[in-house]
Amino acid sequence: MRKIKRFKIPSRQREILRKLLRELPLLRRAGFASEAEVTAFILSIFKLLDPGVVYEFNQDAHWELDDQNVLYKEMFSACAVTLGEQLEPFLQTLTNEDRKTAAMIVILEFLRSAVTFVAELVKEQAEKEECETLDLQFVFIPPFGAAIAPKLLREAVRLEPALAAKALPVILEKLNAEKISLSLGDDGTLRPHISTVFLIPWQKTRKKGRK
Repeated sequence: MRKIKRFKIPSRQREILRKLLRELPLLRRAGFASEAEVTAFILSIFKLLDPGVVYEFNQDAHWELDDQNVLYKEMFSACAVTLGEQLEPFLQTLTNEDRKTAAMIVILEFLRSAVTFVAELVKEQAEKEECETLDLQFVFIPPFGAAIAPKLLREAVRLEPALAAKALPVILEKLNAEKISLSLGDDGTLRPHISTVFLIPWQKTRKKGRK
Protein backbone atom coordinates (compact mmCIF):
# COMPACT_ATOMS: atom_id res chain seq x y z
CA MET A 1 0.00 0.00 0.00
CA ARG A 2 1.42 3.36 -1.01
CA LYS A 3 1.40 6.06 1.64
CA ILE A 4 1.83 9.78 1.02
CA LYS A 5 2.38 12.21 3.84
CA ARG A 6 3.13 15.82 4.52
CA PHE A 7 4.69 15.92 7.95
CA LYS A 8 6.49 18.14 10.40
CA ILE A 9 9.89 17.62 11.94
CA PRO A 10 11.22 19.26 15.13
CA SER A 11 13.45 22.31 14.84
CA ARG A 12 16.14 20.75 17.07
CA GLN A 13 17.63 24.24 17.29
CA ARG A 14 19.65 23.61 20.46
CA GLU A 15 21.10 20.35 19.17
CA ILE A 16 21.98 21.85 15.78
CA LEU A 17 23.35 24.97 17.46
CA ARG A 18 25.73 22.83 19.53
CA LYS A 19 26.94 21.12 16.37
CA LEU A 20 27.54 24.42 14.59
CA LEU A 21 29.35 25.90 17.58
CA ARG A 22 31.96 23.15 17.19
CA GLU A 23 32.85 24.86 13.90
CA LEU A 24 33.71 28.31 15.29
CA PRO A 25 36.26 29.22 12.55
CA LEU A 26 33.60 28.43 9.93
CA LEU A 27 31.02 30.55 11.74
CA ARG A 28 33.41 33.48 12.03
CA ARG A 29 34.25 33.29 8.32
CA ALA A 30 30.52 33.11 7.62
CA GLY A 31 30.03 36.42 9.41
CA PHE A 32 28.20 35.26 12.54
CA ALA A 33 28.95 37.42 15.57
CA SER A 34 26.87 35.69 18.28
CA GLU A 35 25.02 32.51 19.21
CA ALA A 36 21.77 34.43 18.82
CA GLU A 37 22.58 35.09 15.18
CA VAL A 38 23.33 31.42 14.57
CA THR A 39 20.08 30.39 16.27
CA ALA A 40 18.12 32.84 14.13
CA PHE A 41 19.86 31.39 11.05
CA ILE A 42 18.80 27.85 12.00
CA LEU A 43 15.20 28.93 12.56
CA SER A 44 15.09 30.85 9.28
CA ILE A 45 16.01 27.64 7.45
CA PHE A 46 13.51 25.63 9.50
CA LYS A 47 10.70 27.94 8.35
CA LEU A 48 11.50 27.09 4.73
CA LEU A 49 10.93 23.37 5.19
CA ASP A 50 7.97 21.64 3.55
CA PRO A 51 8.71 17.94 4.17
CA GLY A 52 6.92 15.25 2.22
CA VAL A 53 7.27 11.50 1.80
CA VAL A 54 5.86 8.76 -0.34
CA TYR A 55 6.67 5.16 0.54
CA GLU A 56 5.38 1.72 -0.30
CA PHE A 57 5.95 -1.83 0.89
CA ASN A 58 6.97 -4.34 -1.78
CA GLN A 59 7.29 -8.11 -1.60
CA ASP A 60 9.15 -10.18 -4.18
CA ALA A 61 9.57 -7.06 -6.32
CA HIS A 62 11.50 -7.75 -9.51
CA TRP A 63 12.14 -4.43 -11.22
CA GLU A 64 13.76 -4.54 -14.63
CA LEU A 65 16.23 -1.69 -14.98
CA ASP A 66 17.70 -2.67 -18.33
CA ASP A 67 18.91 -5.78 -20.14
CA GLN A 68 21.74 -6.31 -17.66
CA ASN A 69 20.51 -4.99 -14.34
CA VAL A 70 17.62 -5.97 -12.11
CA LEU A 71 16.76 -4.55 -8.69
CA TYR A 72 15.39 -7.43 -6.63
CA LYS A 73 14.51 -7.55 -2.96
CA GLU A 74 12.46 -10.14 -1.11
CA MET A 75 10.71 -7.64 1.19
CA PHE A 76 11.38 -3.93 1.39
CA SER A 77 9.89 -0.47 1.56
CA ALA A 78 10.89 2.03 -1.11
CA CYS A 79 10.86 5.60 0.22
CA ALA A 80 11.25 9.06 -1.30
CA VAL A 81 11.61 12.08 0.99
CA THR A 82 11.88 15.78 0.21
CA LEU A 83 12.34 18.90 2.31
CA GLY A 84 10.49 21.01 -0.24
CA GLU A 85 11.22 23.51 -2.97
CA GLN A 86 12.31 26.58 -1.00
CA LEU A 87 15.78 25.53 0.15
CA GLU A 88 17.61 25.70 -3.18
CA PRO A 89 16.53 29.30 -3.94
CA PHE A 90 17.63 30.20 -0.41
CA LEU A 91 21.05 28.61 -0.89
CA GLN A 92 21.47 30.50 -4.15
CA THR A 93 21.07 33.80 -2.28
CA LEU A 94 24.12 33.03 -0.11
CA THR A 95 27.22 34.53 -1.68
CA ASN A 96 29.50 33.73 1.26
CA GLU A 97 30.65 30.13 0.72
CA ASP A 98 31.21 29.53 4.43
CA ARG A 99 27.68 30.69 5.21
CA LYS A 100 26.44 28.34 2.48
CA THR A 101 28.39 25.49 4.10
CA ALA A 102 26.83 26.34 7.48
CA ALA A 103 23.40 26.30 5.84
CA MET A 104 24.06 22.86 4.34
CA ILE A 105 25.08 21.52 7.76
CA VAL A 106 21.71 22.68 9.09
CA ILE A 107 19.80 21.34 6.08
CA LEU A 108 21.45 17.92 6.31
CA GLU A 109 20.50 17.73 9.98
CA PHE A 110 16.88 18.37 9.02
CA LEU A 111 17.15 15.77 6.26
CA ARG A 112 18.42 13.27 8.82
CA SER A 113 15.40 14.04 11.00
CA ALA A 114 13.06 13.46 8.06
CA VAL A 115 14.71 10.16 7.12
CA THR A 116 14.60 8.98 10.75
CA PHE A 117 10.91 9.89 10.98
CA VAL A 118 10.10 7.82 7.88
CA ALA A 119 12.28 4.90 9.00
CA GLU A 120 10.33 4.79 12.27
CA LEU A 121 7.02 4.72 10.39
CA VAL A 122 8.24 1.81 8.30
CA LYS A 123 9.59 0.02 11.37
CA GLU A 124 6.18 0.29 13.06
CA GLN A 125 4.53 -1.06 9.92
CA ALA A 126 6.98 -3.99 9.78
CA GLU A 127 6.43 -4.87 13.45
CA LYS A 128 2.68 -5.14 12.84
CA GLU A 129 3.49 -7.78 10.21
CA GLU A 130 5.82 -9.64 12.62
CA CYS A 131 8.86 -8.40 10.72
CA GLU A 132 11.85 -6.22 11.49
CA THR A 133 13.65 -3.66 9.38
CA LEU A 134 17.33 -3.74 8.41
CA ASP A 135 19.80 -0.95 7.60
CA LEU A 136 18.72 1.66 5.08
CA GLN A 137 20.16 1.47 1.56
CA PHE A 138 20.32 4.87 -0.14
CA VAL A 139 19.70 5.31 -3.85
CA PHE A 140 20.16 9.10 -3.86
CA ILE A 141 21.55 11.54 -1.29
CA PRO A 142 22.24 15.18 -2.19
CA PRO A 143 25.97 16.04 -2.32
CA PHE A 144 27.33 17.29 1.01
CA GLY A 145 29.89 19.70 -0.43
CA ALA A 146 32.07 21.01 2.37
CA ALA A 147 29.34 20.44 4.96
CA ILE A 148 29.79 17.93 7.78
CA ALA A 149 26.92 15.49 7.33
CA PRO A 150 25.28 13.59 10.21
CA LYS A 151 26.48 10.02 10.70
CA LEU A 152 23.26 8.48 9.32
CA LEU A 153 23.93 10.08 5.93
CA ARG A 154 27.72 10.15 6.02
CA GLU A 155 28.11 6.42 6.72
CA ALA A 156 25.01 5.28 4.87
CA VAL A 157 24.99 2.14 2.75
CA ARG A 158 24.54 3.20 -0.87
CA LEU A 159 23.64 1.30 -3.98
CA GLU A 160 26.51 1.03 -6.45
CA PRO A 161 26.43 4.29 -8.50
CA ALA A 162 25.62 2.70 -11.89
CA LEU A 163 22.82 0.63 -10.35
CA ALA A 164 21.50 3.61 -8.39
CA ALA A 165 21.36 5.75 -11.55
CA LYS A 166 19.21 3.12 -13.26
CA ALA A 167 17.10 2.37 -10.18
CA LEU A 168 16.23 5.98 -9.33
CA PRO A 169 13.79 6.69 -12.20
CA VAL A 170 12.17 3.26 -11.75
CA ILE A 171 11.59 3.81 -8.04
CA LEU A 172 10.20 7.32 -8.58
CA GLU A 173 7.77 5.96 -11.16
CA LYS A 174 6.68 3.06 -8.94
CA LEU A 175 6.05 5.46 -6.05
CA ASN A 176 4.29 8.13 -8.12
CA ALA A 177 6.76 10.54 -6.54
CA GLU A 178 5.24 13.47 -8.43
CA LYS A 179 2.59 13.42 -5.69
CA ILE A 180 5.15 15.18 -3.48
CA SER A 181 6.55 17.20 -6.42
CA LEU A 182 9.62 14.97 -6.87
CA SER A 183 11.02 14.46 -10.36
CA LEU A 184 14.28 13.81 -12.18
CA GLY A 185 16.14 16.71 -13.73
CA ASP A 186 17.95 16.54 -17.06
CA ASP A 187 21.19 15.89 -15.16
CA GLY A 188 19.75 12.75 -13.55
CA THR A 189 19.41 14.24 -10.06
CA LEU A 190 16.31 14.80 -7.99
CA ARG A 191 14.28 17.97 -8.06
CA PRO A 192 13.90 19.44 -5.50
CA HIS A 193 17.56 18.67 -4.90
CA ILE A 194 17.31 18.52 -1.11
CA SER A 195 15.62 15.13 -1.24
CA THR A 196 16.59 11.51 -0.84
CA VAL A 197 15.46 8.08 -2.01
CA PHE A 198 16.20 4.92 -0.06
CA LEU A 199 15.18 1.31 0.49
CA ILE A 200 14.45 -0.33 3.84
CA PRO A 201 14.77 -4.14 3.70
CA TRP A 202 12.45 -6.25 5.87
CA GLN A 203 12.91 -9.71 7.30
CA LYS A 204 10.69 -11.97 9.35
CA THR A 205 11.24 -11.54 13.09
CA ARG A 206 13.18 -14.43 14.52
CA LYS A 207 11.37 -16.26 17.28
CA LYS A 208 13.21 -16.57 20.58
CA GLY A 209 14.99 -19.88 20.89
CA ARG A 210 14.96 -20.51 17.15
CA LYS A 211 18.32 -20.75 15.46
